[in-house]
Amino acid sequence: MPRLTAFISGMVQKTGYRANVVILANAFGLQGYVQNLPNGKVKVVAEGKQTDLERFQSCLSIKDALIDVQSIENEYTAATGEFTGFEKMVSGGETDQRLDKAADLLKDLIVVSKDIVVELKGSREDIKGVRDEVKGAREDIKGVRDEVKGAREDIRGVHEAVQNVCQAVNNVGEILAEKIDDARDEVMSEVKELRSDLRDDLKERLIRMEADISQVKAKCGL
Repeated sequence: MPRLTAFISGMVQKTGYRANVVILANAFGLQGYVQNLPNGKVKVVAEGKQTDLERFQSCLSIKDALIDVQSIENEYTAATGEFTGFEKMVSGGETDQRLDKAADLLKDLIVVSKDIVVELKGSREDIKGVRDEVKGAREDIKGVRDEVKGAREDIRGVHEAVQNVCQAVNNVGEILAEKIDDARDEVMSEVKELRSDLRDDLKERLIRMEADISQVKAKCGL
């Protein structure tokens, strides 16, 4: 049975990294320990089946809101069988479980804060979209108002044109009435003249006829 010894660099101390390593090691059924080193690295010693150790090693590269593993140095040697479980080595002055719990809570808080920021961002986008829609609606209303105003101007123009036509018709009617009156007067005058001429002509013819009749009577001894 082999032993894995790994040295992990990055943001791995005071971030809850060791607690995550313990959880992973127990999940794979490994024995050993995880420990903070003075140089800022974390040391992991684990013994178990080769396949379990390899999968465990691939899971050591953790990146989340607090943890940021940059590199892992590892080597495999023969196991000694000295471990009965997997432990987190705690040095003097560490709060151990309370620190890990606080780190987990802080990570949860960061995740929740990120979700809130995302929701706020989405809300801002929604508000911006609503504002754009309102702005577009205002532009549409303005366009409708302009169209109504234009239609009113057109109606006013048509009304003025109708009034002009009516006035022109009235003017034409007055002119025609005047012409008709003038023509009637002329016709009446001509008729009167014709009557006078006809009367004079008839009188003249009657006079001639009477003269002719007198001559005929004289010839006949009447």
